[in-house]
Amino acid sequence: MKFSFLRSSLAAACCLSLPLIAADEEMDKMWGEKTVRSAAATAKLAVFDQGNYGMFIHWGLFSHLGGQWGDKTFYGIGEWIKREMKIGDKEYMAIAPKFNPAKFDAKAIVKVAQAAGMKWIIITAKHHEGFAMFKSAHPFNIVDATPFHRDPMAELAAACREAGLGFGFYYSHNQDWTAPGGSGGPKLNDDGSPASFEHYFRSKCFPQVKEICSNYGPLSFVWFDTPGDMPKELVQELAAYVRKAQPAALLCSRIGHGMGDYSSLGDMEVPPRNMPGAWECCDTTNDSWSYAWYDQNWKDSKEILRRLVGTVGRGGSYLLNVGLDGQGVVPPEAAKFLAAAGSWIAKHPDIVYGAGASPWGRALPWGDATTHGKDLNLTVFDWPVDGRLYLPGISAEPSQASVVIPGGTQPITWERQGSWLILKLPMPMPEHPASVVKLSFATPPQVDQTFGLAPNGPLHLSVEFSDVLKAEKKRISWMEKFGEWKHATQVSQWQESSQVSWDVEVAAAGDYYLELCYRGNGKTAWEITTDEGLKRQNQQSAGPIYQSHGFGLISFKTAGRHKICVRLKEGDAAASSLESISLKRAE
Repeated sequence: MKFSFLRSSLAAACCLSLPLIAADEEMDKMWGEKTVRSAAATAKLAVFDQGNYGMFIHWGLFSHLGGQWGDKTFYGIGEWIKREMKIGDKEYMAIAPKFNPAKFDAKAIVKVAQAAGMKWIIITAKHHEGFAMFKSAHPFNIVDATPFHRDPMAELAAACREAGLGFGFYYSHNQDWTAPGGSGGPKLNDDGSPASFEHYFRSKCFPQVKEICSNYGPLSFVWFDTPGDMPKELVQELAAYVRKAQPAALLCSRIGHGMGDYSSLGDMEVPPRNMPGAWECCDTTNDSWSYAWYDQNWKDSKEILRRLVGTVGRGGSYLLNVGLDGQGVVPPEAAKFLAAAGSWIAKHPDIVYGAGASPWGRALPWGDATTHGKDLNLTVFDWPVDGRLYLPGISAEPSQASVVIPGGTQPITWERQGSWLILKLPMPMPEHPASVVKLSFATPPQVDQTFGLAPNGPLHLSVEFSDVLKAEKKRISWMEKFGEWKHATQVSQWQESSQVSWDVEVAAAGDYYLELCYRGNGKTAWEITTDEGLKRQNQQSAGPIYQSHGFGLISFKTAGRHKICVRLKEGDAAASSLESISLKRAE
């Protein structure tokens, strides 16, 4: 979908599907610089902050191909098929007369979004391929170049307005693979003269942005993408025009040069910790952003909700993509799981709409938390088998606690164990794919964010939350398949005296299984120590992708706060990268 190919080394790594680490400065070029909310943007962001959930749609000429070119399947993200399959410009543009999405129904798409509980729709007006999905003076567009001869963007804009949904456009302002001068496009004009980016900007980009801002009524978003090395003055010109023509429209950070109203994180990235300011996570319902015939790796309703609640719990807004097929239809699998998640949201709107971030600052072993006023709402995906939900670090007592059950709520009791609040839940789990526990407080609860190890569930300790000595902790991104981004915080650049450590509040003394998640080269030996004098060491194989390896048992003699330390003792220090450790009580 959305990454800069302007760095040749990055493009080469992607094409080879090798593990890729993108440096922070490279990621800024891909997604656009992080933005700080301006005073002028605050009022516009009210709908964004209150809704917290929108639909992204990838649809274009690439949807007609669906990941297939001739007798070959392209297994990366489908909207990049032209570039990755090296389809010539004339060959690609010749697809347009065959593109006739006769089943496109704007109202049906809006109904899918409404059933999902989404509050706005953002759709690709023009992706990197350069094909406009709206009526444009530039002839390479769906109205003039295809037998469809309709403007689906006008129909969708009208359907969203009628339904009370926000509406916005995605527009690839820097990359254009079929327009001379556009990034990634032809280097020569039709007359053989050198093509310049300035000419592309003046003859196609800026005029088309004027068209989408002038012909489709009020917009909620104008979502530019992959600014790359686009000149700052041209980005400023676009931003100034959009703000004048569409004063209520929000610009995401991917316009570039800090011109956005809010930050858009990397593709498919739900951050591990709470983040300040206004931001979104853009994600997709399977692996590809555009429709791909082979891609059946759909997120089910539980996974959609886990990622949605996780994003809201971190303080952000969730933009979830569907790729319309060549006929203009939402794939039925996506619609099914979106509707199932939407039915759950309709019963628990306070979890998402107008909700605040979790006071823990991260997900919890059994699920996640959001706030609503003075209420703390717990979304429990993994119901404890013994009916005891452990909440670490809450000092205040709730005024009341209840579990949402079909038809109402059921009061529950709790007990105090040091810094732990232990809720006594009914059995079995009252609702799937997640159940909700509501806690009310006299004032918003303050939480000690130290990790808590409960006796009835696993604890995942990412190095994101660790203290690191004489090694490098860094957030990285890579692709294991073209365009399918992975993200991790990891520790690398190990030295003999390097150490990673966590403080953990242990609820019950005893034996716990430990796993390490890492990647590396050859055999790797790690050492684990605790503040009680325990020392363990073990060697296992390491490979090029992050994998969890069972390490063995460690023990805590007493309950309370303890320190766990990890050190690399043997192996390729330059290749070794630690992502996390996990603990689970031994029965």
